[in-house]
Amino acid sequence: MTEALTFNRRGTLALAGAALLATAARGKVPGTAPGKWAAVDALATKLAAEHQVPGMSLTVMKAGKVVHARGYGLANIETGTPVTPDSVFRIGSITKQFTGAAICLLQQDGKLSVDDKLAKFLPDVPRAGEITLRQMLNHTSGLGNYTNRKPPEAFLQSARIDYDSKALLADMLAHTDPLFAHEPGTEWDYSNTAFVLLGLVIEKAAGEPWPAFFQRRLFTPAGLADTAVDDTAVVVPHRASGYSGHKGSETGWDNAAYMAMTYPGAAGNIRSTTGDLCRWHAALLGGRVVSTDSLTLMMTPGRLKDGSIPMVVQAPNAPKTPVNYGFGLFMDSFEGHPTVGHSGGIFGFVSDLRSFPAEKTSVAILVNTDGSNRKDMRANFKAVQDAAAHAGLTA
Repeated sequence: MTEALTFNRRGTLALAGAALLATAARGKVPGTAPGKWAAVDALATKLAAEHQVPGMSLTVMKAGKVVHARGYGLANIETGTPVTPDSVFRIGSITKQFTGAAICLLQQDGKLSVDDKLAKFLPDVPRAGEITLRQMLNHTSGLGNYTNRKPPEAFLQSARIDYDSKALLADMLAHTDPLFAHEPGTEWDYSNTAFVLLGLVIEKAAGEPWPAFFQRRLFTPAGLADTAVDDTAVVVPHRASGYSGHKGSETGWDNAAYMAMTYPGAAGNIRSTTGDLCRWHAALLGGRVVSTDSLTLMMTPGRLKDGSIPMVVQAPNAPKTPVNYGFGLFMDSFEGHPTVGHSGGIFGFVSDLRSFPAEKTSVAILVNTDGSNRKDMRANFKAVQDAAAHAGLTA
């Protein structure tokens, strides 16, 4: 999901000392040279010790083998439980690439085409005959974003309710305001609504609930033992608790606002570990999830109706730059190396998964805070990302 989901609940959980957050649980990685990762570990440990995050999990995989895996800080502040590479976090919008892969599998099965109109599956959506699944997958459908609901407190109330498919569709139509942010195919505009609706499309085409389809066709074949569509009622071993920074405090934490996980749907409802996320990219990019043609489709930047790559302003006062976005995947570069990946944010959690296809290297980072009331967290999180990517490329 997006930063629109970062609300916090007013509680008074204070951290029980910097020494606890400085704890780093090392993963058992045969052949790892400790000195190689000293800079990465120092940055991550500092981020936890300075109360920018309660805890962090990091895994780097190269050619299918883990070269560095470590946990830093606390998975649960109240119990003092440390983060390890086995800690399970919510991953937010990293979910979107799983949704993209599911649509591609259904196209391979002959049950839909990415160029089908939405009306074929969800005819009750206004203007559904004007937008395609492809446009929804690459955020050019024109659909608005239900997470931008005003006031934010109204979104928070809706997020506490469990939804079946019928109720979820009704909520998307009632609370995506405007339902269309622009004319279909004319601009790039990030839409969680589009991906929630894609989950309902998957159910229609597959003839089963989208979480069951994900488990059967994505998680199990890719060997993702610790990955699932999340359910707040399920007791999950090694589950990390999510937190928001306590307002007015540089060290205190609140439990993150409650969210019924049916609400983010196929836009953001997966839990996983950093190891599983790296395994996911090894399987996806290695051709073991979808066909070669489907993978190419997922990694081909979407275009507008006029054939152009979308241009957006990505920072205040900055010029427009191209957005290379496929089916739940951003294509970019780092230190001259092409990358593919996505980040995520949901109540209590921030995530990032980035891979270097040519080098067969993946970097996954998960933290158990949404970054609210911690102004430097995002910049420091990025510093860890970049340090880990650099170390992984040179490993």
